[in-house]
Amino acid sequence: MSLIQHRDAIKVLALIRASAPGSPLLTYQSVAAKLGRDPKNSARAIAQVCDLLDAAAAHAEVPALALAMVRNANEEINPNAWKRDTPPALRQSIIQRALTHRFADADFAAIERALEDPAGLGNRAAWKKVFSSRPIELVYQSLVSGKPSATDDALDDIGTDEPISDVVTGIRYCRDPQVRSAVETRSQGRCEYCDVVGFQRPDGSRYVETHHIITLASQGADRVYNVIALCPSHHREAHFGVNRESLEQKFVKILENKLQAL
Repeated sequence: MSLIQHRDAIKVLALIRASAPGSPLLTYQSVAAKLGRDPKNSARAIAQVCDLLDAAAAHAEVPALALAMVRNANEEINPNAWKRDTPPALRQSIIQRALTHRFADADFAAIERALEDPAGLGNRAAWKKVFSSRPIELVYQSLVSGKPSATDDALDDIGTDEPISDVVTGIRYCRDPQVRSAVETRSQGRCEYCDVVGFQRPDGSRYVETHHIITLASQGADRVYNVIALCPSHHREAHFGVNRESLEQKFVKILENKLQAL
C-alpha cells in the first residue's frame, strides 16, 4: 500500500504542477479520476496521497503544497488536516502559508527530490521521519515561515513548563531568562558535557549555550534540572547528530549527578 501511495504522490505532484492558474481547483475526486480511479470511492486514498506529498514538502522545508492545491468535494481545505495535536492558531498559520506561497519550479524540484528519501513509506511513516529528522520547532517554522536562515536562533530552545506559543510568521516560545542565567552560573562557563571552556564575552563571562534535554515542544520543563549548558558544537550535535538520542541519556545522567552533589 505504501509503495502505491508513493507512486501516486509522484503523479499527483505532476498534476499539481501542470494545473494552470485560473483552471478549476483540483479535488480528491478529480485527481482520482485523472489517476484512473473511482472518484466516489477513492477520495480518502487520494487525501492520504496528498498527505504523503506534504510530508515530502515538509522534509524539503517547503510549505504544504497539496494542502492548498487539492481540496475536498466542496473545494475547501481538508477540514481534518492538521487538526490532531495542533493548536488552532498554528494550524491556521500552516494553511495561510500554503495558500499565499507562490510555488516555483525550485519548490517542485525540492519536493520531488524529497520524495526520493522516504521512498516506499506511507504518509504516516513519512511524517514520523520528518519529525524525527530535526527539532519539531524547526519543522513548524519551515511550514509557517519558510526555511530558517543559517543564523536563525531556533536552536536556542529554552521554554516553559507549559510553553506559550505566539504564531505570527513563525512559532516561538516564551522563555525564562532566570533559568538560562542559573544554568550558566552552574556551568561556570564550561560545557557540562565535554568541559570545554567557552570563549570570553565583552563582559568577562564565558559563552555557553543552554539546551533543553526534553524539548519545550515535547513538554519539557523550563527548570534547571532539564537544561544543560553546552558548547556550540555539542549543542548542534544534540539536535542534528546521529547520536542525539544517546546524548540525551548522557545529559540526563550528568544533571542527575550534579543535583545529587548539591
